[in-house]
Amino acid sequence: MHSDGAKTDVKPRSSSRYAARLTLGIYRFVRPSAYCSASGNWRCLVGNGSAGKKADHNVGKTRDHTVPQMYLRRFAEDRGREQPELTVRRIDHVDRPFPTGPKNILVERGFYWGSTLEGVPHHLVEELLMQFEDDAAPVMKAVLDAPEGALPESWPLAPVERMHLAWWMAAQILRTTRQRKRLTHASQGGKALEVPAGIAAIAANNPHLQYIVGHLAALALTLYARPWGLGFSGMCLLTSDVPVVLFNAQDADDQLAAAAFCDIVLPLDPHRLLLLPGIATQALDSRKRTDHRMVIQGAVGMALVQVVYDAADTFVVHHPLHDPWRYWKPSGPRLPSPWDGQNHPAPTYAIEYDILPPDLTVERRWLTEHPPPTTTS
Repeated sequence: MHSDGAKTDVKPRSSSRYAARLTLGIYRFVRPSAYCSASGNWRCLVGNGSAGKKADHNVGKTRDHTVPQMYLRRFAEDRGREQPELTVRRIDHVDRPFPTGPKNILVERGFYWGSTLEGVPHHLVEELLMQFEDDAAPVMKAVLDAPEGALPESWPLAPVERMHLAWWMAAQILRTTRQRKRLTHASQGGKALEVPAGIAAIAANNPHLQYIVGHLAALALTLYARPWGLGFSGMCLLTSDVPVVLFNAQDADDQLAAAAFCDIVLPLDPHRLLLLPGIATQALDSRKRTDHRMVIQGAVGMALVQVVYDAADTFVVHHPLHDPWRYWKPSGPRLPSPWDGQNHPAPTYAIEYDILPPDLTVERRWLTEHPPPTTTS
């Protein structure tokens, strides 16, 4: 959502007509003729596509990141001219961490390639996601690199900045490998359209791609309208291939309804997070019905690490110098994966935290300094 002279009349709540106008006005790289305001979808995903794509030798072969590199770099150790380094753990082998760079992890071959009804391959969803990343990156930088403290004095965000981040968060909820597995599992037994054999592999992506595009605008506006809490965590945080976690509703059939009422957490770096308090949390504390800041310590921070860990699909990621495993170990069953035959009851969560007074912040040194880990004799 570039501020290049185009006016953006941002409103907390909006009709679907406004959502369509907002989408067209801000993301102009999508041809106006490709957007169907009646259905709230892009016809390029199901109608005419560029014939030139047929000759593209990269069709279905690109390395598509399912979590943005610009986000993962916030959890990476800066090594100067060398590639930034992350610590990654597979869920099925969490005690075997390994180092890698943001460009080498959470990437799937051809994940966002799709095809039109005419059998024309396209990569337009990837282009859309990259636009969101370009627009959100300076917002995150302004928030996380504020010189006055670990939490910026300027909060809440300006409306346009808030909308940039809301679109980006909506994309992270919808684009994941876990989301695709959920959709595929839910559609088992349904009738699939016949497609040419040459594009069958990428055509299999179409239901997920259409789901992403069909829900983006409404989900972004839902997130935009909610109260946002920006927090500092004394506990080192991790992230995963499911960076935005919906408390008690991660795999809900109705993702829009879930995003409207549940607590939502997004780790921003090893010690900062965005938390959108749900309806129940707001009911307990009226101060959480508007944007606020917070400091999360001790057991609550550990609980947030557990919540993110429980929702991960295959990998969790953390900074090499900010290892949650120094203070915490996983406990209890994670969220079930019905597509893998897991049907155990899902863990449930509730969170309590206090509000930071507006005249206070946290010194930036606490972003790198840590107390020694506790030991038991």
